[in-house]
Amino acid sequence: MFFVLAMHGQTEKGNVLLGGDTKLDITSQKMDVTDNAIRKSTFIELSPQIGFFVADGLAVGVELPISYSSNRLGNSKSSFTFLAVSPFLRYYFGKSNIKPYLHGGAGIGMLKYKSDLLNFFNGSETMFNYDIGGGLGIFLNDKVSLDIGVEAGTFTDGLVYGVGFVVLL
Repeated sequence: MFFVLAMHGQTEKGNVLLGGDTKLDITSQKMDVTDNAIRKSTFIELSPQIGFFVADGLAVGVELPISYSSNRLGNSKSSFTFLAVSPFLRYYFGKSNIKPYLHGGAGIGMLKYKSDLLNFFNGSETMFNYDIGGGLGIFLNDKVSLDIGVEAGTFTDGLVYGVGFVVLL
């Protein structure tokens, strides 16, 4: 027996978007310095989001980017923590189960940094945050999409690849 199942992701006006993505980068390398120090760095970002479809395919909402980074070179350590509130726009194209999308957001956040190398590198500041990108929303059913995309933003040097889940209510 063969069955045909027609499925369309619910990106119509009036629906709610709940989602988020994560980014993780861990690097370890041996440096060519006099003490053969090992450099290790870790970057983690979570971006929960909620939005509302104000038109078919167009979601307007807010995301909360939360980032943590730590760096170690020999015995010296530094870290930063960042939290922002960023309004966003996201537009899904088409009516199939695989929908290309564009995403952009901007907002204000607080950056806190700490270093044991020099005390004057410790503190916090208000900072502008942005991200712009796009990708594919792969709808696993009417309510859940696996979003795979690329973006550039405040803490990126070039393009960053991300994966996230979106639930549509």
